[in-house]
Amino acid sequence: MTKTTDHSRTLVLPLSSRQEWCWEWDRCYDGPYPSAVSLDCSTALRLLGPLDTGALRDAFAEVTLHHDALRLRLDGDRDLIAGVVRPQQTLSETPLPLEEAELPDVPPALLVDLSTRPFPVTERLGRADLLRAAPDHHILLTSFHHLVFDAASHHVFLRDLAGAYNSRVPGGAGGAGGAGEADGTAPRPAFSYLDLVRAENTPRSLEERALRLTERARLLRAYGSGDLLPGRTPGPPALRHRYDEEPFELSARRTGQLLHAARAARVSLYSLLAAAFATALGRHFGRDRLILSTPSHGRLRPEHHSAIGDFANMVQIPLDLSHGGGRGMLRHAHEAVREAAAAVDLPYGRLAETVLGRSGTDGFFRYALAHAELRLHGVTGWALDPQGDDAFPMHGLRTDVLPMHQDFSRLTYATRQSSDAAAATLSLSLTMTPDGRLTGALRHETTYHGPHTAHSVLNHLQEHLTALATPSGA
Repeated sequence: MTKTTDHSRTLVLPLSSRQEWCWEWDRCYDGPYPSAVSLDCSTALRLLGPLDTGALRDAFAEVTLHHDALRLRLDGDRDLIAGVVRPQQTLSETPLPLEEAELPDVPPALLVDLSTRPFPVTERLGRADLLRAAPDHHILLTSFHHLVFDAASHHVFLRDLAGAYNSRVPGGAGGAGGAGEADGTAPRPAFSYLDLVRAENTPRSLEERALRLTERARLLRAYGSGDLLPGRTPGPPALRHRYDEEPFELSARRTGQLLHAARAARVSLYSLLAAAFATALGRHFGRDRLILSTPSHGRLRPEHHSAIGDFANMVQIPLDLSHGGGRGMLRHAHEAVREAAAAVDLPYGRLAETVLGRSGTDGFFRYALAHAELRLHGVTGWALDPQGDDAFPMHGLRTDVLPMHQDFSRLTYATRQSSDAAAATLSLSLTMTPDGRLTGALRHETTYHGPHTAHSVLNHLQEHLTALATPSGA
């Protein structure tokens, strides 16, 4: 587990560079903070069998004490937090409480309700409920704000919780160090999320990062950051949007050809797809420069992989389409992707503020610096490889993670700037399936980028990928 740090309750720290992008995004939605329910990370773990609730309570306390990020809270007046451009945070000395309640006959509705309740952000940024359906049937529902939790944190949390629980029940394997020590492997490196925040805020780090941020902002402006893609609707879009998706799928044979083309050009599959997607967008909109955006997991050091916290950030990939559609464009995209990955530690809010300016205390939407988003799942790269749920067995119990579905279609944007950026950004999400196919969809706002735009862009993308898949196309 990560090490427990001995800090005063009055210790006040700024947000990390990774937390800042989440804070900006959170403030893009209307209503009292935190109305953006999409920014919490909830897990529903079903526990079947004779549960030792005391051991689970102690295990949960141990995990939250070892992972500093789970005890962070925003510093300041709760009623004024929403208007603060960059809040500070403090560390609680006590673990998160584990509440217990009976599970009603309609659990899905309750789980969604519990997982979307606003956080008392000046008290804590997480909560946990142990729901009892029967003596041998429980659901552990944990919800953490994205400020202190990212996608990779789910597995770390459940693995460490299982290790701590097993060390407390008769016959359970494991020890206080968690799964790493239980199976005889070397203990995971000690790490404190607060150390990451401190390291980012030394005078030398701040000075070096400010120089890099200025150069990055200059590059993004040169590629049209803030110059939105034109849409069909005249005037500004409404503050509440409707989204639709156009499916996109490649056969296993075509996907294999693209993987071969990427290897031949010595680029990643993501770089190849970025080049093709940008080219398709350029053809439809008549642009020779575009910026793609993607979330990066941001876990750059080995010890980050055993830590809980928000390490992710939005990174921007500026692409110049004058390189043509062949190998030259692939190499250009590959270098742009590498440079974007190296900028993952630049605070998103400050970067957006430098490029776009700020109107009052308005937050920046997560895609505000880019024209389109490209995500690729199931392939090593931007997202950490998923790990099986069976990696955290709890002694005497059968555990499985229940799917959590939340409806975000009714969210309303708080400002015109956020609304514009959200509507104008096209988002292509692709997944590599176990049978070797690329499948996904292009998400678009229905009145700004209607189905005609989506169909046109995907047709151009299909044509370009077909060309790349042939020996002469790369």
